[in-house]
Amino acid sequence: MSQQFPNFRLKYIAGVMLAGLGAVSGIQAQSQDFDPILSKDRPLLEVDFGKFGYDTSSATNRLPKFVDFTDFNRLALGWVTLDDPSLAGKTGSLTARPAHLHVLVLDARTGRKEGMQEWSTPSRPVRFAGVGGGKFLICTESTLRLFSASFEVIREENLPGDSACFTPFLRGGWGISPSKRYLLVSSYSARSYQNNLLDLETFASVAHWTEKRPTNDISDHWLAGFCGEPGEMCIREMDQPWRTFHPEGLDKQMNDFKPKSPFFVSDRLLVIEAWNEMAAVDVDGQVLFRVRLPKKRSFGQPVRSTGGERFAIMENRQRGLTNEVLDMYAFPSNDRVVVYNIADRRAIYAVGVKGQSPWAPWETPRNYVALSPDGALLAVAAGGLLKVYRLPERNFP
Repeated sequence: MSQQFPNFRLKYIAGVMLAGLGAVSGIQAQSQDFDPILSKDRPLLEVDFGKFGYDTSSATNRLPKFVDFTDFNRLALGWVTLDDPSLAGKTGSLTARPAHLHVLVLDARTGRKEGMQEWSTPSRPVRFAGVGGGKFLICTESTLRLFSASFEVIREENLPGDSACFTPFLRGGWGISPSKRYLLVSSYSARSYQNNLLDLETFASVAHWTEKRPTNDISDHWLAGFCGEPGEMCIREMDQPWRTFHPEGLDKQMNDFKPKSPFFVSDRLLVIEAWNEMAAVDVDGQVLFRVRLPKKRSFGQPVRSTGGERFAIMENRQRGLTNEVLDMYAFPSNDRVVVYNIADRRAIYAVGVKGQSPWAPWETPRNYVALSPDGALLAVAAGGLLKVYRLPERNFP
């Protein structure tokens, strides 16, 4: 369990007062340097989805896996299996092999199976995302498909390029806007990035542009990425040029740690993570709140609710020994998932997870996290176990 500081209550009360003042007068909430208490709540739902055929064998360790809500009460799990499991580990993890993509949809509150289907596909690239109303999106090789809640194909589009579904710079959000209204498809050729913004409902192209640097994330009206030399964090509106992005008071963090990809959690709000520091910043550079962890802890990739009111982020802690002579180094291991409520400008929930172990037998569980569109439910999938937690409506009265 995480450390609880002796003066937690005082800091908690001060944080509440600052958040309230900020809401009324625009005063910024101060950075938080304490850890939220881990929740002791039992999961609303706990499901061993091995009974649905989920494969946890070593042959699937490096194959794509997904968890996402398709609406307020439906949760989808996706995983890829090789047609010939003996090929696992014999070639690089990015080598495409004949495989199948499996998608299981459950009722997120009861665990009842809503539907399940599989499709033949190369093992790479594969993408999956819930898009609301029970619908979900699948991209395999260079084909984009939108499915209904009953697993019927609503729309299908062949994308240009042999690896149009492979977008390494568009991380957790896969280039989907927080509202799930738009999808950015990006491909690299002739030393430039070809970008195509699609309407998710119709697959119609809304905008198309070419740039030398990748676009890292999008909202309905804004783009985020890096520009210039050696590469500074930049943002721009869809029809405007790039401008450097310097959030107020974060100059030292931006210089000391190269921030990871800026990530939109709503149309005008980004989360920026830089090792053990994280900030929620609006597009005008105003910092809503900041969080600082101890130096041996770090942040992972955020996930967001469709309404843009909450986001969840993985916290890691360094595990293992560092010995340069023996070429041994500590590494970040998943430790817990923390949920932040943007209106409250602070964490409202934290749940512990099992991370990678530095000791034999070197367990390497991977945790997959999703928030329901309304931010009411948190899903955590690891190994063959799914847990769903009911989140509090608000952190304080």
